[in-house]
Amino acid sequence: MAKHIRFTPVNSPSGWRINIPAKVSETGHREQHFYRTEKLAKEVSKKLRKKYADFGSQTRAIPPTVAEQAMAAKALLDPFGISILEAASRVVALEQQLLKSVKIEAAIEAFKEAKEKKSSKHRQAINQMATHLLERFRGIEIADIKGLDVKDLMKEKIKGHSSYNGRLRLLKNFWRWCAHPARGWCKPDTLNVIESEEEDSHEIGVLSAVQAENLLIMAKQHLPDCIIPTCIALYTGMRQAELRRLKPTDITQEGISVPAANDRKNKRRRYIQMPPPLARWLKAYPISKFVCPPNFNRKQLALKRLAGFKVWSDYVKKYGLKETPDEKLPEWPQNALRHTAASVSVALKKPLPDLLFEHGHSGGEETLKKHYLGLMPKSQAETIWNLSPKKDSAAK
Repeated sequence: MAKHIRFTPVNSPSGWRINIPAKVSETGHREQHFYRTEKLAKEVSKKLRKKYADFGSQTRAIPPTVAEQAMAAKALLDPFGISILEAASRVVALEQQLLKSVKIEAAIEAFKEAKEKKSSKHRQAINQMATHLLERFRGIEIADIKGLDVKDLMKEKIKGHSSYNGRLRLLKNFWRWCAHPARGWCKPDTLNVIESEEEDSHEIGVLSAVQAENLLIMAKQHLPDCIIPTCIALYTGMRQAELRRLKPTDITQEGISVPAANDRKNKRRRYIQMPPPLARWLKAYPISKFVCPPNFNRKQLALKRLAGFKVWSDYVKKYGLKETPDEKLPEWPQNALRHTAASVSVALKKPLPDLLFEHGHSGGEETLKKHYLGLMPKSQAETIWNLSPKKDSAAK
């Protein structure tokens, strides 16, 4: 016969102690509770005896199948030191989280609304993130989305270490925002299973003359409305954000007036003298209504992919290509057109003060020399400078 548990208070140096055996404790482990006075300890002891008596009557009423399930659950949990009650509490917490959660599309819409005052670049990044998330998880509660599933999506859609890490930062920010106590739609640590990728040690990547020429050939053949913005970036080194702000009226035969912006790098308007090769391309492909065409982001990705780079693009399906590129293709270098433009200018010995101003570099001449001097042979720079809009080869 099992020994009756009395919960008798015992006086000890730490106070009046009550021992609670593991089989009746809420944690599943042996516990010792201490009380300041004997009276208080006896009151607690009385409550524990009643609770234990009620528990005993309940156990006698447990159906055999439930008892078997409880024993099987205990066997599964014992190696991890988790009691049945603790496991049940965790499951209840998960279910309660799901009850509070919302579908991913509702969470994204709320996040967009909260971030509507952010910069256009930030909002654009949110839209790109949303497109990928909805493609995979539409109709699913955000609390039910697993971190490893998001990681698989990232590996499939995002190529290049910098792009991957940038998207991961935005995703984690989105999940933490959804997990805020004011919303409580998911757990804030869901994406902690995803680690940043180690970025390449080299800082500057440029296009070779062959790659630059092929990029423009693909633009002429498939995406002619992308030719001018691509040439502007290739021959002036203009940043993508600046490029998107350009209007046809900002461009004249003499040069380009780059509109000022509110971000730290571009507080003032600057003027770029018209590079001769860009003037040739502008004459062959006059600007009409837009400098950058509608849907420019998707078209840019498609152009890079058509030119043979490892870039994910859904737009290339219309050209008979798969969205996901072959792993053997080369990566598109980060800021490739801007870095190529600077490397060409340095190789062709453009005065560094002019280059610093026109490219909007915040560093001094020494920084420019460190990054670009000797990065490109003069022969390669001359080939890029002489690329012709009239034919698919360098101008003679």
